[in-house]
Amino acid sequence: MVITFTAVYGLLIGSFLTVVVDRVPRGKSIVAPGSACGACGLQLGPLDLVPVLSWLALRGKCRRCRAPIGIEPLVLELATSGLFVAIEVKFGLSWELGAYCALAAGLVALSWIDLKTKRLPREIIYVTAAIGVPLLCVAALVTHEPKRIWMLLLGASIALAFMAGVYLLSRGGMGDGDVRLSPLLGAYLGWLNPGFVAVGLFLGFLFGAVVGVVMMIMGRAGRKTAVPFGPFLAAGTMAAIWVGQPAIDLILHR
Repeated sequence: MVITFTAVYGLLIGSFLTVVVDRVPRGKSIVAPGSACGACGLQLGPLDLVPVLSWLALRGKCRRCRAPIGIEPLVLELATSGLFVAIEVKFGLSWELGAYCALAAGLVALSWIDLKTKRLPREIIYVTAAIGVPLLCVAALVTHEPKRIWMLLLGASIALAFMAGVYLLSRGGMGDGDVRLSPLLGAYLGWLNPGFVAVGLFLGFLFGAVVGVVMMIMGRAGRKTAVPFGPFLAAGTMAAIWVGQPAIDLILHR
């Protein structure tokens, strides 16, 4: 029952993220006006906004003008729902569940925007932190583990220091948005174990390197081609939530 509720809630949040990723980069309000077709201006009603089902029923087209809606809503909704379910399986029904779901939603939106615009809007980073970090602090206190608050701060500091160093050494090769995002990622990983920060950053750089090499082999990028790095940091962070401890155990017991 909890998994079903989490999956449905993830679909609803994913549907909301379609508005976020469209309007935030343009500096528009995510509250008003209501959602509408970009081609004919048709105001979307409740039945048009049912996650996944509406898209499938309309076959990805506007109900009135039949203009393509695009696959964006489907991808965002399913990705968010899938991450929410994975997080529920990991943490169960707990305060951590809400905190890490907030992180997942924020990273889905940030990754999509970065891929499309090569930007990581600070508004989304700050809102994600404002929602998630207090929940992590509450979780630490409720579970009688206040030390996790210090672990959170340590993780954020480690990630910020490392990414700031990379930013300075790269001489513009890395965007400041990646640096701004890093303490948020470090806080979440540090709450679990400050050592997870190194795992998350390593995986993020590894994913980025692999994709970069593949793009170069395929002729779609050169050595100086700007590649959005936010999605790789996000992927590395989410992966470290699950594989962080096994990775540390593997290194310490070699």
